[in-house]
Amino acid sequence: MARTTQQIEDQITAVKDATPDLTTLNSVSNSAIWRLWVFLTAQLFNYLETLWDKFQAVIQAIIDNNQYGNDPWWQRKVLAFQYGDLLAFINNIYQYPVIDASKQIVKFCSITSNGGKVQIKAAGAVSGQPVVLTSDQVAGLLSYCKNIRPSGVKFTVQSLVADDLKMYLNVYYDAAGDINVIKAAVKAAIQNYLSNLNNINTGTFDGTLYINKIIDAIQVVPGVIANQVDVLQMAAKNGPDAYTVFTSSYQPKAGYFMIDSGYPLDTTINYIAA
Repeated sequence: MARTTQQIEDQITAVKDATPDLTTLNSVSNSAIWRLWVFLTAQLFNYLETLWDKFQAVIQAIIDNNQYGNDPWWQRKVLAFQYGDLLAFINNIYQYPVIDASKQIVKFCSITSNGGKVQIKAAGAVSGQPVVLTSDQVAGLLSYCKNIRPSGVKFTVQSLVADDLKMYLNVYYDAAGDINVIKAAVKAAIQNYLSNLNNINTGTFDGTLYINKIIDAIQVVPGVIANQVDVLQMAAKNGPDAYTVFTSSYQPKAGYFMIDSGYPLDTTINYIAA
């Protein structure tokens, strides 16, 4: 990390003071020749060290972005997929001749690797929220991954509809509050928690749902009584699968959730005045 100009000046001055042959350089004037030389030298070294820091950052970024075949590499490559475009073999690697961000349809992606096998979960986006890719889009992504994969690596690509989620809760609230306002705020808190598991701005996807964190989100709603949220049941499933009841956490098969329209929060949350 680059030293400041003042730090360098202080170090030069300390060496000067410790050198007997330089004791005559003792003027306290800021315009003294020796002080001007110290200042100019410190400025020069500060500028040089700043350039070194920038150069080191560039080199580190190149290293970080070129670790071939690891999970971050796979994620970057999947997000770079351009639907409808063909790869070309350029400079000994498969790549797109022209980068077209408008064709990069994969907006959410998670990578899980285990024993030489890579699982890819992918989704598009509508209004910033994950959506399932079409069968043609998945086929295109699969073909793309076959071309870019490291030799010998096995992988799977999936893009599924959201996991359905249903929850039965007792929420205790202050009877002096407006119940309609409280209900709307509780629903918003739950939806915000689920949305934050998949954030297009941060690249977050395939997050684990924790019941305790949903409770925490509800308890900070104005009007809800602290430590008075009872979870009667929480369950999730994907597609035609049977519901799985869970008591602590749940990892979505699709990588994201939606409240089951057959079990809307208006009917599964019981509000109790206290």
